[in-house]
Amino acid sequence: MSQVQTAMLTLVAATLAFAVVMVLLWRSTRPAAVSKGPKMPRAPRAPGESQLPRLPRRDRNPEIAAPVEMSAARLARISARPPIDRLTEPETAFAPAPETLVADREPEAPVPAPPSEADREMVSHMLGQMVAQVEQEAGLIARRGTEPVAVRLVPQIPPRRDEVVTSWLGGRPRLDPGTPWPEIREVRGEFLAQIACAHLPADLWDGLGPRRGSLAFFIHPRDGDVAVVHVHEAGDPVDPPHPFDPGGSFFAPDGGIRFGDLMPFARPGFPEWPVDLVAVHPGGGDLRAAEDEGDDETRVGARLYRAGFDLADPAFHPFDWDSMTAMVDILAMRIARFWKEVDGPSPIDTQLASVERRLAKHDAGDKDPLGREGLVNMRASLEELHDAAEAARDTNRKARERAEEIIAIVRDSASHMAFSASDAAAVMDALHAIRWTKVNRKKDPEGRPGAERIESLTIPLTRHHPDAPLWAHDYLAIWFDHAKHAYAANPDALPGAARAVLEPWLRDLAAREMPSIGHIPFRYVHDYDEELHATLLELPSSGLMSWAFGDVDHLVLTLRKADLAAGRWDRPLVQVSN
Repeated sequence: MSQVQTAMLTLVAATLAFAVVMVLLWRSTRPAAVSKGPKMPRAPRAPGESQLPRLPRRDRNPEIAAPVEMSAARLARISARPPIDRLTEPETAFAPAPETLVADREPEAPVPAPPSEADREMVSHMLGQMVAQVEQEAGLIARRGTEPVAVRLVPQIPPRRDEVVTSWLGGRPRLDPGTPWPEIREVRGEFLAQIACAHLPADLWDGLGPRRGSLAFFIHPRDGDVAVVHVHEAGDPVDPPHPFDPGGSFFAPDGGIRFGDLMPFARPGFPEWPVDLVAVHPGGGDLRAAEDEGDDETRVGARLYRAGFDLADPAFHPFDWDSMTAMVDILAMRIARFWKEVDGPSPIDTQLASVERRLAKHDAGDKDPLGREGLVNMRASLEELHDAAEAARDTNRKARERAEEIIAIVRDSASHMAFSASDAAAVMDALHAIRWTKVNRKKDPEGRPGAERIESLTIPLTRHHPDAPLWAHDYLAIWFDHAKHAYAANPDALPGAARAVLEPWLRDLAAREMPSIGHIPFRYVHDYDEELHATLLELPSSGLMSWAFGDVDHLVLTLRKADLAAGRWDRPLVQVSN
């Protein structure tokens, strides 16, 4: 479904919701019905008496309509009641005594107070805002790509080391000499990007804004406010006056690492990535790929997980001591977690005892829903599982002992030896020689009741198999994080085999997460008017850059065109898309 269709469906839903709320408000403001007295029972009709239909008060034809006069005698004949004389005393009206009414009447539920005029106005205003938002979003979606010109920030893959970098994401800024590090409400900001104004198209932002110097962007590490600095004469790269805070709100390495226990192994900071500023005109090609283009099978990380891989392949070898020590620490952590789960009494014994009790009760006459055949099949499968688990426990105990020896050697060597690729290869070969067993329970292929298929999968310790995940995929996530930092700084720091795996991965992320300038925002933001505002920068959440905004949304930075023309950078509007 396209974005236009989604917006139109949202508009229809908002309109229906508005109609429902207005109907409920109307019903709640209607006067309550007046309670009538008890209805007198109808007397039986005499034999042969005519049953007349109810007559309307006026004929449907207004030209011959005449009042219908009903005498008391006629009314009595129709209703089979005696004529009633005109009442002269109000006390003789047909109604029970007051005490009878109170005793016999059902207690009435309290009538809720009707909503006030202020409440109705508030609901109407909220629904009106919803409709206006959907209409605005639908209009912006329809007009995206019609801007006179926009700019894509295309990460260089590989980074070109033979030319001066003028625009880049992450890393360190180059400020005017003597300029203090920017602060946002007395908090030092984290550097996001620096863009060369001279490389921006002349007609960008309706021709407004600077075309000399550069714009540097800094973000508050906690709440997302952004400071924009116009740099006139860039000096040398400036190191931040404080260490990077990996606990900040926006640091998020690729692969969801910030939500698990791998965060301490990630490289803190945003890699410094050179970008090319590529102009995009209506009808022209666009290097930016749709974020939802393709499926998981086209994404390198997901494809590796499903297909499996072996860390003994030189493409995945550690390439420095940081990646090597991270690897062995992850291995030690995962082995300890696995052993904690399988150590102690086996739950299989408990399940076997339960099946034996159910089988005995079934044989004694208390029929089991699974039946005797199903219980026998279940017992046989559990016995097979028990034997396979015991064999796996013996294999894995030996694997743990050998792995711990290698882990200790690596940790000791890291403190006094220089890193070498040959030593890393030797470590990976030693780990590859260790065998690890994983026992899986699957559905019985023949569909027998109570039966299961028991599989024992024995693989090298360095092998990732989707049916036997232990630690290799966790290490791969950290390997990618370390490798992209090293690659952005110097692609030659990685061996050719590693670059062959890494570069397609980086290109895939870069195409989906490409920042942009001067366009209608790709995702909806509440406060945007294309006539009044200019988009300074839109940064998608990015695994390439290790940052995330909101729930993996976009950080959209806009400025009023009047401020852009006046060179006022102190009033940017920062929004996270929704």
